[in-house]
Amino acid sequence: MAKTADVIIIGGGISGCSAAYQLARRGARVCLLEKSHLAAGSTGRTVGIIRQHYSNEVTARMALRSLRVWQDFEQVIGGDAGFVNSGVIFAVGPHEREKMAANVAMQRGVGIRVELLDIESLREVAPELNGADFGGIAYEPEGGYADGALAAAAFARRATDEGAEIRQGITVRRILTEQGRAIGVETEDGTMHAPVVINAAGPWAAQLTAQLGTQTPAQASRHQVAVFQQPPGSALAGHPFVADFVHHFYTRGETGALTLAGSLDPREAEDVVGDPDHYNESVSMDFNAEMADLTVARLPAMAEAHVGKGWVGLYTVTPDWHPIIGPLPGTEGLILAYGFSGSGFKMGPVVGEMLADLALGERQCPIDPAPFRLQRFAEGELFRGGYGEGGGLIG
Repeated sequence: MAKTADVIIIGGGISGCSAAYQLARRGARVCLLEKSHLAAGSTGRTVGIIRQHYSNEVTARMALRSLRVWQDFEQVIGGDAGFVNSGVIFAVGPHEREKMAANVAMQRGVGIRVELLDIESLREVAPELNGADFGGIAYEPEGGYADGALAAAAFARRATDEGAEIRQGITVRRILTEQGRAIGVETEDGTMHAPVVINAAGPWAAQLTAQLGTQTPAQASRHQVAVFQQPPGSALAGHPFVADFVHHFYTRGETGALTLAGSLDPREAEDVVGDPDHYNESVSMDFNAEMADLTVARLPAMAEAHVGKGWVGLYTVTPDWHPIIGPLPGTEGLILAYGFSGSGFKMGPVVGEMLADLALGERQCPIDPAPFRLQRFAEGELFRGGYGEGGGLIG
C-alpha cells in the first residue's frame, strides 16, 4: 500500500467508489480503503430504487443528474449496473393531493419527466395495482432500480483504470489530525498520509468522526426487506416500484418473478444499531406478515404468493433524513459524506462529483453541496419533507 496520496477515501460503498472515480479522472492520487469488500455495507443491501420524486429542488436536481448516469451507465461509466426501467409510482391519500401537485410542478420545473395520474390512467400504467383509495398519484416513466454491488464494482474498476488505488480488507482505526487539519489515517496495516480525507464509511462513519471530538447526528438503523415469490402464471413480472404513503410501505418487482416490500414508516429509524458489525440480520415473521398483507391489498394477484428469504440492511439516518456532505468544521481537509437515510445509492453518481469538487477545491458539478453542511443542524436550516408522518422519507 502506498504511504501517501492526495486524497484518502474511507468506505467502499457507492459514494466512496464514485468519488474515487471522479477524483482519479481529474488527476488526483486517490486511495480508497474498505474494511471488508466493496459494497459490504448499505450499498450491497440496497433495494436500489432510482427515482426523482423529492420535495426539495436540490435533491430533485441531484436525482435527475444521477438518473442520466444510471440510464446510460455502460457508456458513461462502463460495465453493468443492473439498471431496470420499471417505472416509479408515488401515491398519497386525498388530504395530501395538493402537496403532491406542488411537488410535481417543482419537479417538472427542473426537467424531471413526471405525470399526475388519475385512477383510469393508473390502470393503463399498472393494471395489476389496486389504487382505489389513492388521492394523488405521480408516475415517473424513466425510473426503476439498479444493483448496488454491480454499480460500486463498476465505479471502482473505472477508478482503478484512471490510476486510483482500491484496498479492500483494510480497517481504518482513526483519522489523523495535526494543528486543526487532517493529515491521514491510521489503519491496521500502518499509517497513510494525505492532506484530504473523505469519511464515506456509512454506518461506521459517525464513530470515526466522534473520535475527533465531534458528535454528528447520524445513527445506523435496521431496514428490513421482505421477498415474495410471485404466483405462477401471474402478470406481475416487472411491475413498477410503488411508494404507498397511504399505508407507508413500498413494493417493487425483481427478476426471477419476485416482489420486494419494505416500510416507509419513519419510526423504523428507531430500530437503532449500536454496532454495525453485529446486528440482527434476520427478517422477522411479523414484518413478513405485515408486508404480505399490504402487498396483497395493493397487488391482489399476490394473494397466492410465497414468502422468500428477505434481508436486512442499514440506513444511516439524520434528523432531517438528508445526508451530511461537506467539511468538518475546525478540521481542514476532512470531508464528511454520510447519513443518506436510505437515499444514498440513487444519488451516488452526483455525490461522487460533489465530493471531488470539495476535495480539490473546484466546482465542476453544477449542484452546490452547501445545503448539506453539518452546521445546518445547529443553524436550524433543516430540510423539510413532503408526505406522511415525519415527511423526511420524501424530502
